[in-house]
Amino acid sequence: MADKVLIHSQGRSVGALKEAIDHYRPSMVFLISNPDTNAGKMKSWIDEGDSRAGNWSKDVEHCEIININPFDEETVLQVIMAVQEAIAKARQLSKHDDLEFYAGVTGGTSLMVIGMALAAIQGGLKTYSILDAVHSDRRSEDNLFEITFINELMSLISWFSNDSRRLGNIKYLQCLRNRESQGLESTASHMDRTKIGTQLSLEDERLTVDTTDRTITRQLQLFELKGCVSHQGENPQVWKLEPLGKFILSMYGENRADSNPT
Repeated sequence: MADKVLIHSQGRSVGALKEAIDHYRPSMVFLISNPDTNAGKMKSWIDEGDSRAGNWSKDVEHCEIININPFDEETVLQVIMAVQEAIAKARQLSKHDDLEFYAGVTGGTSLMVIGMALAAIQGGLKTYSILDAVHSDRRSEDNLFEITFINELMSLISWFSNDSRRLGNIKYLQCLRNRESQGLESTASHMDRTKIGTQLSLEDERLTVDTTDRTITRQLQLFELKGCVSHQGENPQVWKLEPLGKFILSMYGENRADSNPT
């Protein structure tokens, strides 16, 4: 079982960290903070296994504060570097190779939150946020939730990074977008350029992919597993872009669309 590492942006509030510790039950906690907060008090509670820092604080084997300047033009970068430092230290301290990192994007200043979110995307950390119980109509145990979009985005970026040829398959997403912009239904057969018997027009090229419907289905199913597309029906399957797929298109741009792995 993987050791869990909490990297938490700590402001003056106590409740958010307490809920995160009780939810994840981490073996290590790193507090990204500054000397003007109560991070020192929180660390002492965690070190002592005091329930004021969470009922599961007694199981935390290592707690450390990494201080940054929360009100500075370099704050965002400082937070990113602090998160990288926390990841490196956790790997040095762990007795296992299998670590799960969780980044809290709730506490501290707005600049700290931005830095935590960017660091999480860069480092592949799962992100969570915690609602203020005073302003939440959820049950207290439901105030912590993972930020699905960022977590899915990180997984997808990592998937692309592991094999650069996958970026060429963004052409399937672009084809869907082109078809949706014209109100056209998108099945693998409709997207199959090899089924067009006449000379291709520029419009045909925009609305199809130069491969077979079987390959199109296989690639769209992979993208569906990553949250980029979804389908309705089974015979035929009608495909549509999901918000994550549209965001990926905006990130990687038009220049990838005509590249050609599969």
